[in-house]
Amino acid sequence: MDQPLEIVWSRSLCIRSSATTVAASDVLIVAERHSRLVRLDPGTGTLMWEQRVEDCWGTTAVAQGRCLYLSQRGVLHCFDLQSGRPMWSTPNLEIHRYLSISGSVVVLGGWRGYHPVT
Repeated sequence: MDQPLEIVWSRSLCIRSSATTVAASDVLIVAERHSRLVRLDPGTGTLMWEQRVEDCWGTTAVAQGRCLYLSQRGVLHCFDLQSGRPMWSTPNLEIHRYLSISGSVVVLGGWRGYHPVT
């Protein structure tokens, strides 16, 4: 049975949604404008933290209390998930997509032979 959609909250991000978005029951991280990564409270939409990044077309992954963002300019950022505090960043990477995390290992690239796994 079709039921009407109930809108709980909304927020203008000034861009379309992308692969940058990470959504779970307790975490919502999205790109906002063209140079910010933001964490919003999934229940209320309240801004929890924001950080400047090089672009809004990168890839985001969350694990073990960290938020990793790989920008299209090849910079891998690590932010504390709760506070948004920058932990570290690594610039000048040749890989610009395909970010995943397994335990304490970050895996970059590896798409159909076009990008090496790093």
